[in-house]
Amino acid sequence: MFLRSLQIRGFKSFADKTILEFAPGISVIVGPNGSGKSNLVDAISWVLGEQGPRALRGNQMADVIFAGSPQRPALGMAEVKLVIDNSAGLIPVPMSEIEVSRTIFRSGDSEYRIGGRVCRLLDVQELLSESGIGRALHTIVSQGQLEEVLTARPEERRQYIEEAAGIAKHRRRRERAERKLAGLEQDLVRLSDVLAELRRQLKPLKQQAEMAHRHEELTAEADAVAVKLAAARLRDLLAERDRRTGGWDEGLERRKGARELLDSLDQDVASAADARARAVWALQEAEAVLRQTQEEKSSAERALRTAVEAESMARTQLAAEASRHARLTAMDEDSARMEARLGEVAVELEQRERELDEAERGFREAIETRRLVEEERRRISEEAAAHRAEMETLRASLASHERERARLEEHLGQVRERRAAVEAERARLGEEIERLDGESAPVSERKAALDGERTELARRVAELEEAERRFLARRELLEARKADLEETPGSRFLASRANRAVGLLGRLVEVEDGWERALVAGLGPFADAVVYADMDVAIEEAPNGEGATLAVAGGGPASFVLPEERTLLSIVSADPAARGLVSTVLKDIYIADSLEEAVAKHQTHPKCAFVTADGVLIGPAFIRTAASTSRGDEIARELARVEHDLARTLSAARPARHRLGQAAAEFERLAARLEQSDAEITRAAEAMARLETEANALAREEESQGQRLAGVEDAAAAWRDRLSAAEPATHVLPDLPRAPEPPIQHRVAVETLRRDRAGISARLTSVRAERATLAAQDPDALSAALDAAGIERGHADQRLVAAEAALESAGARRDEAAEAEREATEGEAGVNRAWREASQELERLREEYEEEDRVRGDLERRVRDAERLLREGHQAEPEQAVASLGTDESAQSIERRAELVQRRLALLGRVNLLAGGEFEALSERHDFMARELDDVRKARRDLMQVVARIDEEIATTFAAAYRDVASSFEALFQELFPGGEGRLVATEPEDILATGIEIEARPGRKRVKRISLLSGGERALTALAFLFAIFKARPSPFYLMDEVEPALDDVNLHRFLQLIRGFVDDSQVLIVTHQKRTMEVAQMMYGVSMSKEGTSRVVGQRLEMPGEGPTAEPGDAVAVLHGPDAATQ
Repeated sequence: MFLRSLQIRGFKSFADKTILEFAPGISVIVGPNGSGKSNLVDAISWVLGEQGPRALRGNQMADVIFAGSPQRPALGMAEVKLVIDNSAGLIPVPMSEIEVSRTIFRSGDSEYRIGGRVCRLLDVQELLSESGIGRALHTIVSQGQLEEVLTARPEERRQYIEEAAGIAKHRRRRERAERKLAGLEQDLVRLSDVLAELRRQLKPLKQQAEMAHRHEELTAEADAVAVKLAAARLRDLLAERDRRTGGWDEGLERRKGARELLDSLDQDVASAADARARAVWALQEAEAVLRQTQEEKSSAERALRTAVEAESMARTQLAAEASRHARLTAMDEDSARMEARLGEVAVELEQRERELDEAERGFREAIETRRLVEEERRRISEEAAAHRAEMETLRASLASHERERARLEEHLGQVRERRAAVEAERARLGEEIERLDGESAPVSERKAALDGERTELARRVAELEEAERRFLARRELLEARKADLEETPGSRFLASRANRAVGLLGRLVEVEDGWERALVAGLGPFADAVVYADMDVAIEEAPNGEGATLAVAGGGPASFVLPEERTLLSIVSADPAARGLVSTVLKDIYIADSLEEAVAKHQTHPKCAFVTADGVLIGPAFIRTAASTSRGDEIARELARVEHDLARTLSAARPARHRLGQAAAEFERLAARLEQSDAEITRAAEAMARLETEANALAREEESQGQRLAGVEDAAAAWRDRLSAAEPATHVLPDLPRAPEPPIQHRVAVETLRRDRAGISARLTSVRAERATLAAQDPDALSAALDAAGIERGHADQRLVAAEAALESAGARRDEAAEAEREATEGEAGVNRAWREASQELERLREEYEEEDRVRGDLERRVRDAERLLREGHQAEPEQAVASLGTDESAQSIERRAELVQRRLALLGRVNLLAGGEFEALSERHDFMARELDDVRKARRDLMQVVARIDEEIATTFAAAYRDVASSFEALFQELFPGGEGRLVATEPEDILATGIEIEARPGRKRVKRISLLSGGERALTALAFLFAIFKARPSPFYLMDEVEPALDDVNLHRFLQLIRGFVDDSQVLIVTHQKRTMEVAQMMYGVSMSKEGTSRVVGQRLEMPGEGPTAEPGDAVAVLHGPDAATQ
């Protein structure tokens, strides 16, 4: 059996479909770093069921999908198929080739397949476990796993052997059985609790069921009374509704009359409103005529005032004609002066404008000259700044190199000092390791002894705790059985109605030792009698007795027929409250030493009764025997024994727990001390390794710093030469001319002249217009205007007189219209008052009607509610229910009867109405749970037997595998370390199921056995010896090793390769390596490279081994790449 082929597509760097064909023997996979060699190992681990993303060098499982490159997009899935040759039939399936595949999509979906059929991960693991490949894939040794083997805890190291021995599947079976067993234990406890609870609930449920039956009877009676009460109330409501119907019709007639009166008044109100409207309209018309007349008078007065003013103005203008000529002459002179001034201002303005243009042009030229000078100064300043910056850079570079030279000289001195300190520290750590190794040996021995003691104490405490649980469960069961035996009709009755009783007679009486059964026989049925102090109370309680005997305390001393005989009463003591009753019950009962004596005395005195200590009572015409108390006594004795055993167990558990705590504390202290010592040794060893590395690094750094120092000194000399060659340059700045002033005064003078010219032009125009007006006036026209104004004044006087007469007439008409409007308003108010009174009366009648209607509607609603209550609430027809009432059955009498029934229901108290069904269901549940408990106990016994058989099988298998691996390890260690000694040690040899595996290794010419003190190569070779011992003891079809030999020197590498050759005949070996020596032993070579697209490519070549014939033509490739670049491969 071996790996036949591996097909990869989309897995990590293998973007294209790649197929690797394998063959038996040694196959070597080579390639540069980062080419994807380890990805092939990850692919095999992944397809065989690896579930940890970190084991595949990722953060999540989706990281195995090709993530893309600058030239290739990312893929959405990864798939790996592994074909296993099964021609030898090592895997018990009817196939010569088995194909196992695994696919994952970027969405998170994934699947496994075996032979192309979808399956579970568990199916893959179970299939591989048949061939020695466990779930942990111990046959795949990846980078860093060798160190994990050495640093693992002993329990973790044991798992490697278990995986190789095929124990994992037994472990899984045992874990499943233990989980089921734990579940069964919980079910057992839960079922026991449920059964105990059911037993406690069953006792009172019967009484509750009887009370529920009584409650049902009273409830039925209450329902019947409720139907009669509802019918009686309906009958009363119907009578009230009929009585109110007559009053409602009478109110309707009164409301109709009030409505007719109100309608008549509505017409009167409309007529009065019309009359008032006509009066108001006449008044408004008169007022409008009056206002119009007033406006005509106002217009006449205004016309009169206008005519007076026009006449006055005409007289004034006629008087001013004399001064008009003088004003015209003055205006002509002013116009001449202003025209002369206007010419002077125009000449001066023209001159000032020319001066302003010249000043503006000179100002612009000065601005341009200053700008050019500023640009020249800026250019010269920039050149000077650049030159200064260059000089500063040269000086800074020189100073930096000087500082770097000083720093390197100082650092070189520190490196030399540190190197000396490291050498001294290495020597000190070597001595410290020797000391700690010597101190840890006795601590380890004491820890091992304490571990054994702690295990034994833990086992003892567990046994005591298990015994405690058993005793507690047994005690609870016995107490429940005792309570069941003690339960009688009297005790049940007393438990439910004990508030008025004295107690059970049997509990109020005591007898001398040995005569208990005689007392039981003498009391007979009265032993379970409930004693009351008063006969009336007993009679009142009698209906609820339910099979119990009720007795009344009382009676006097008994008189005996045979005073010479010893009476049963003489050896009995009773409670004072029951002493008379006991005397009455035990009257004429005598004691006999034997049955024969009792028979003989009874024959002599047949009317008397004689009882023996065995509980046989011979009386007149009857023989009574006492019930056997052996079962109750047996339970009591067993309960006492359980209590004693429980107390003894608790007493023994306390010191065991205390000692276990002490042993655990001391063990933890020693473990911590040993762990601390180991940690110190490990830290010291790691520190030595670091110091060795540091010493080598310091030596290299010392050499490197010396070279750097020489280079810095050369660079500093070069910078000095450049600084000396840089000559200072002279940069002279030209003078900047003074900033020119703008021609503001010229601008102000021009604007002033322009405003003066505009003002003179405006005044000249005004004077010319005024003169034209004065020149147009005529004296004859002024006289004619005066005459016309007089005529107009006369006309205005006439209009004013006519308007005053019309105003007086309109005022009289308005007064008449106002009086008519007042009379119409008063008439309308009277009609409205009568209408309001009629309306109020109608509203009152309406409210009475509505109230009556509301009452009638309420009655109708109550009637409907009562009918609905009968139909829906009581399922009765209202007519039939009312008809069934007797004439003497009033609602009040029926209510009293209903209250009586309710009081009887209340006397029952809180009643469990479901008690009957609950009692039946609870009984069935109790029986079912009892059967379930038996089934669970049987299943637990079966599972415990299964676990025991699995443990036995695991122990046998592991013991054999451990012996074989230990033997192989010793032989392989001596082969790898000639003269050395190595062995595997079980940490707990007495507990083969839990023991861990320690590795002891002592290479030749060394005394140390601790793994932490070995060199890197020795540690790697020791781990390989352990793994190959497992491989040899329990072979596997193939082994895959990913760069496991880098730490080996030539000698150890040669031994390792010799070891590999020894496995070639039985197994297939695949090695990922960089070592040339390893490549030389290969029978098949695979080369992995990284393409420009960022994807891995593989080529393969079969090699001819010494002593072998060629198995393939030279150059035959055994790896085929399928994809877009297949032709280039």
